Amino acid sequence: MPRSRSPRVVGLALCFGLIGCYTGGAPQGEETASTGEASTGEASTGEASTGDGSGSGDESGDVSTSAADTGVDADSDDTTTTGDPTTSTTEEPTTTTDDPSTTSTTGEPEGYCAPTADWQAGWSALEDEVVTIANQRRAEGANCGSEGSFGPAGPLKMDPLLRCAARMHSKDMVDRDFFSHDNPDGESPWDRIAKTGYGGYSGAGENIAAGSATAAAVIDQWMNSDGHCANIMNPAFNWIGVGYYPGGGYGHYWTQVFTQK
Repeated sequence: MPRSRSPRVVGLALCFGLIGCYTGGAPQGEETASTGEASTGEASTGEASTGDGSGSGDESGDVSTSAADTGVDADSDDTTTTGDPTTSTTEEPTTTTDDPSTTSTTGEPEGYCAPTADWQAGWSALEDEVVTIANQRRAEGANCGSEGSFGPAGPLKMDPLLRCAARMHSKDMVDRDFFSHDNPDGESPWDRIAKTGYGGYSGAGENIAAGSATAAAVIDQWMNSDGHCANIMNPAFNWIGVGYYPGGGYGHYWTQVFTQK
Protein backbone atom coordinates (compact mmCIF):
# COMPACT_ATOMS: atom_id res chain seq x y z
CA MET A 1 0.00 0.00 0.00
CA PRO A 2 1.73 3.23 -1.08
CA ARG A 3 2.33 5.67 1.71
CA SER A 4 1.24 9.22 1.28
CA ARG A 5 4.01 11.79 1.54
CA SER A 6 3.65 14.67 3.95
CA PRO A 7 3.69 18.16 2.38
CA ARG A 8 7.15 19.02 3.57
CA VAL A 9 10.22 20.19 1.74
CA VAL A 10 12.26 17.16 0.98
CA GLY A 11 15.74 16.43 -0.21
CA LEU A 12 15.81 15.37 -3.81
CA ALA A 13 17.98 12.59 -5.07
CA LEU A 14 19.47 11.76 -8.43
CA CYS A 15 17.24 12.69 -11.29
CA PHE A 16 16.89 10.62 -14.41
CA GLY A 17 17.81 12.15 -17.70
CA LEU A 18 19.67 15.34 -17.12
CA ILE A 19 17.32 16.66 -14.61
CA GLY A 20 17.72 18.87 -11.65
CA CYS A 21 15.77 19.24 -8.48
CA TYR A 22 15.35 22.45 -6.56
CA THR A 23 13.36 22.56 -3.37
CA GLY A 24 13.13 24.75 -0.32
CA GLY A 25 10.94 26.60 2.08
CA ALA A 26 10.42 30.32 2.35
CA PRO A 27 13.27 32.21 0.67
CA GLN A 28 15.15 33.02 3.81
CA GLY A 29 17.38 30.05 4.28
CA GLU A 30 20.06 28.40 2.40
CA GLU A 31 19.73 26.02 -0.45
CA THR A 32 22.05 23.97 -2.53
CA ALA A 33 21.45 22.68 -5.98
CA SER A 34 22.81 19.56 -7.48
CA THR A 35 24.20 19.37 -10.94
CA GLY A 36 24.42 16.72 -13.56
CA GLU A 37 26.50 16.46 -16.66
CA ALA A 38 25.04 18.20 -19.64
CA SER A 39 23.99 16.08 -22.53
CA THR A 40 21.70 16.31 -25.47
CA GLY A 41 19.34 13.84 -27.00
CA GLU A 42 19.62 11.47 -24.09
CA ALA A 43 18.15 11.44 -20.64
CA SER A 44 20.48 12.19 -17.81
CA THR A 45 19.95 13.33 -14.28
CA GLY A 46 21.43 15.69 -11.76
CA GLU A 47 21.22 15.57 -8.00
CA ALA A 48 18.25 17.28 -6.40
CA SER A 49 18.86 20.21 -4.13
CA THR A 50 17.03 21.20 -1.01
CA GLY A 51 16.81 24.41 0.93
CA ASP A 52 14.59 27.11 2.20
CA GLY A 53 14.50 29.14 -0.96
CA SER A 54 17.17 31.68 -0.23
CA GLY A 55 19.81 30.06 -2.31
CA SER A 56 20.18 29.57 -6.00
CA GLY A 57 19.68 26.37 -7.93
CA ASP A 58 22.34 24.97 -10.13
CA GLU A 59 21.89 22.41 -12.73
CA SER A 60 23.59 20.86 -15.64
CA GLY A 61 23.17 18.02 -17.99
CA ASP A 62 19.92 17.34 -19.65
CA VAL A 63 17.02 19.59 -19.60
CA SER A 64 14.51 18.42 -17.11
CA THR A 65 14.31 19.37 -13.51
CA SER A 66 11.87 18.82 -10.75
CA ALA A 67 10.43 21.22 -8.25
CA ALA A 68 12.57 24.01 -9.37
CA ASP A 69 13.60 23.58 -12.90
CA THR A 70 14.07 21.30 -15.76
CA GLY A 71 16.80 21.49 -18.22
CA VAL A 72 17.22 20.95 -21.83
CA ASP A 73 16.84 18.00 -24.07
CA ALA A 74 14.04 16.03 -22.53
CA ASP A 75 15.84 15.68 -19.28
CA SER A 76 15.42 17.33 -15.97
CA ASP A 77 18.06 19.20 -14.10
CA ASP A 78 16.97 20.17 -10.67
CA THR A 79 14.06 20.98 -8.52
CA THR A 80 13.41 23.69 -6.03
CA THR A 81 10.60 24.63 -3.77
CA THR A 82 10.32 27.77 -1.77
CA GLY A 83 7.91 30.03 0.04
CA ASP A 84 7.42 33.68 -0.75
CA PRO A 85 8.91 35.79 2.08
CA THR A 86 7.68 39.05 0.65
CA THR A 87 3.96 38.44 0.82
CA SER A 88 1.33 37.60 3.37
CA THR A 89 -0.96 34.62 3.05
CA THR A 90 -4.23 34.87 1.22
CA GLU A 91 -6.75 32.28 0.17
CA GLU A 92 -7.03 33.05 -3.52
CA PRO A 93 -4.61 33.86 -6.34
CA THR A 94 -3.98 37.50 -7.05
CA THR A 95 -5.79 37.66 -10.36
CA THR A 96 -9.45 37.50 -11.30
CA THR A 97 -9.04 36.60 -14.93
CA ASP A 98 -9.72 33.12 -16.26
CA ASP A 99 -7.17 33.55 -19.03
CA PRO A 100 -3.93 31.88 -17.89
CA SER A 101 -1.90 33.93 -20.36
CA THR A 102 -2.72 37.25 -18.73
CA THR A 103 -1.71 38.92 -15.52
CA SER A 104 -4.38 41.55 -15.02
CA THR A 105 -8.14 41.74 -14.72
CA THR A 106 -8.32 43.47 -18.09
CA GLY A 107 -6.98 40.42 -19.92
CA GLU A 108 -3.82 42.22 -21.08
CA PRO A 109 -0.38 41.26 -19.71
CA GLU A 110 1.35 44.22 -18.12
CA GLY A 111 4.83 45.09 -16.91
CA TYR A 112 7.02 42.06 -16.37
CA CYS A 113 4.54 39.80 -18.18
CA ALA A 114 4.14 42.00 -21.27
CA PRO A 115 6.36 39.77 -23.46
CA THR A 116 3.80 36.97 -23.06
CA ALA A 117 1.09 39.02 -24.79
CA ASP A 118 1.75 37.44 -28.19
CA TRP A 119 2.17 33.85 -26.99
CA GLN A 120 1.24 31.51 -29.80
CA ALA A 121 -1.87 29.38 -29.44
CA GLY A 122 0.10 26.21 -30.13
CA TRP A 123 2.48 26.93 -27.25
CA SER A 124 -0.44 27.58 -24.93
CA ALA A 125 -2.03 24.29 -25.96
CA LEU A 126 1.16 22.41 -25.05
CA GLU A 127 1.22 24.12 -21.65
CA ASP A 128 -2.40 23.17 -20.99
CA GLU A 129 -1.64 19.59 -21.99
CA VAL A 130 1.22 19.43 -19.46
CA VAL A 131 -1.25 20.35 -16.70
CA THR A 132 -3.76 17.77 -17.91
CA ILE A 133 -1.20 14.96 -17.96
CA ALA A 134 0.32 16.02 -14.64
CA ASN A 135 -3.12 15.87 -13.04
CA GLN A 136 -3.71 12.42 -14.51
CA ARG A 137 -0.49 11.24 -12.86
CA ARG A 138 -1.45 12.89 -9.56
CA ALA A 139 -4.83 11.15 -9.62
CA GLU A 140 -3.13 7.77 -10.02
CA GLY A 141 -0.41 8.21 -7.42
CA ALA A 142 3.22 7.42 -8.19
CA ASN A 143 6.39 5.86 -6.88
CA CYS A 144 9.07 8.56 -6.94
CA GLY A 145 11.92 6.25 -6.04
CA SER A 146 14.14 7.70 -3.33
CA GLU A 147 11.50 10.34 -2.60
CA GLY A 148 8.96 7.66 -1.70
CA SER A 149 5.54 6.59 -2.94
CA PHE A 150 2.81 9.20 -3.23
CA GLY A 151 -0.87 8.41 -3.04
CA PRO A 152 -3.46 10.13 -5.24
CA ALA A 153 -3.44 13.92 -4.97
CA GLY A 154 -5.89 16.60 -6.02
CA PRO A 155 -5.59 18.44 -9.33
CA LEU A 156 -3.32 21.41 -9.93
CA LYS A 157 -4.98 24.56 -11.23
CA MET A 158 -3.29 26.86 -13.73
CA ASP A 159 -2.71 30.38 -12.41
CA PRO A 160 -2.04 33.15 -14.96
CA LEU A 161 0.67 34.82 -12.89
CA LEU A 162 2.53 31.58 -12.30
CA ARG A 163 2.14 30.85 -15.99
CA CYS A 164 3.76 34.20 -16.72
CA ALA A 165 6.71 33.36 -14.43
CA ALA A 166 7.15 29.99 -16.16
CA ARG A 167 6.87 31.47 -19.65
CA MET A 168 9.31 34.24 -18.93
CA HIS A 169 11.90 31.78 -17.66
CA SER A 170 11.56 29.42 -20.62
CA LYS A 171 11.84 32.37 -23.00
CA ASP A 172 14.85 33.75 -21.12
CA MET A 173 16.66 30.41 -21.29
CA VAL A 174 16.21 30.39 -25.07
CA ASP A 175 17.02 34.07 -25.58
CA ARG A 176 20.19 34.01 -23.46
CA ASP A 177 21.23 30.42 -24.10
CA PHE A 178 21.44 29.03 -20.58
CA PHE A 179 19.78 26.28 -18.59
CA SER A 180 19.41 26.87 -14.89
CA HIS A 181 16.97 27.84 -12.17
CA ASP A 182 18.92 31.07 -11.69
CA ASN A 183 19.29 33.28 -14.73
CA PRO A 184 22.55 35.06 -15.68
CA ASP A 185 21.51 38.03 -13.52
CA GLY A 186 21.18 35.80 -10.47
CA GLU A 187 17.38 35.93 -10.49
CA SER A 188 15.86 32.92 -8.71
CA PRO A 189 12.53 31.16 -9.21
CA TRP A 190 10.97 33.05 -6.29
CA ASP A 191 12.29 36.36 -7.69
CA ARG A 192 10.39 35.67 -10.89
CA ILE A 193 7.23 34.77 -9.00
CA ALA A 194 7.47 38.05 -7.07
CA LYS A 195 7.92 40.05 -10.30
CA THR A 196 4.51 38.89 -11.52
CA GLY A 197 2.79 40.29 -8.44
CA TYR A 198 1.77 36.84 -7.23
CA GLY A 199 1.87 36.42 -3.48
CA GLY A 200 0.33 34.82 -0.44
CA TYR A 201 1.83 31.37 -0.88
CA SER A 202 3.49 29.22 1.75
CA GLY A 203 5.57 26.96 -0.48
CA ALA A 204 6.72 26.82 -4.08
CA GLY A 205 8.73 24.74 -6.50
CA GLU A 206 10.05 24.85 -10.04
CA ASN A 207 10.88 22.21 -12.64
CA ILE A 208 12.69 22.93 -15.87
CA ALA A 209 13.43 20.73 -18.85
CA ALA A 210 14.61 20.95 -22.41
CA GLY A 211 14.69 18.84 -25.54
CA SER A 212 11.25 17.25 -25.46
CA ALA A 213 8.91 18.32 -28.24
CA THR A 214 5.64 17.11 -26.67
CA ALA A 215 3.85 17.50 -23.37
CA ALA A 216 3.77 13.72 -22.84
CA ALA A 217 7.52 13.42 -23.40
CA VAL A 218 8.45 16.18 -20.98
CA ILE A 219 6.15 14.79 -18.28
CA ASP A 220 7.85 11.39 -18.73
CA GLN A 221 11.19 13.15 -18.33
CA TRP A 222 10.17 14.65 -15.04
CA MET A 223 8.36 11.59 -13.74
CA ASN A 224 11.45 9.45 -14.36
CA SER A 225 13.45 11.68 -12.02
CA ASP A 226 12.84 11.19 -8.31
CA GLY A 227 12.97 14.86 -7.36
CA HIS A 228 10.94 16.13 -10.28
CA CYS A 229 8.40 13.40 -9.76
CA ALA A 230 8.09 14.43 -6.11
CA ASN A 231 7.36 18.03 -7.10
CA ILE A 232 4.61 16.98 -9.48
CA MET A 233 3.12 14.58 -6.94
CA ASN A 234 3.46 16.83 -3.87
CA PRO A 235 -0.07 16.96 -2.39
CA ALA A 236 0.66 20.33 -0.80
CA PHE A 237 0.95 22.04 -4.18
CA ASN A 238 -2.39 23.13 -5.63
CA TRP A 239 -1.45 25.83 -8.17
CA ILE A 240 0.77 25.58 -11.23
CA GLY A 241 2.11 27.66 -14.06
CA VAL A 242 3.62 26.13 -17.19
CA GLY A 243 5.72 27.88 -19.81
CA TYR A 244 6.85 26.41 -23.15
CA TYR A 245 9.16 28.20 -25.57
CA PRO A 246 10.79 26.76 -28.72
CA GLY A 247 14.30 27.44 -29.94
CA GLY A 248 17.74 27.48 -28.40
CA GLY A 249 20.31 24.73 -28.38
CA TYR A 250 17.84 22.03 -27.34
CA GLY A 251 14.90 23.12 -29.47
CA HIS A 252 12.25 23.07 -26.73
CA TYR A 253 12.36 24.60 -23.24
CA TRP A 254 9.85 23.95 -20.44
CA THR A 255 9.27 25.40 -16.99
CA GLN A 256 6.79 24.33 -14.30
CA VAL A 257 6.14 26.57 -11.28
CA PHE A 258 4.18 25.16 -8.32
CA THR A 259 2.79 26.85 -5.24
CA GLN A 260 0.91 25.94 -2.10
CA LYS A 261 -1.81 28.44 -1.31
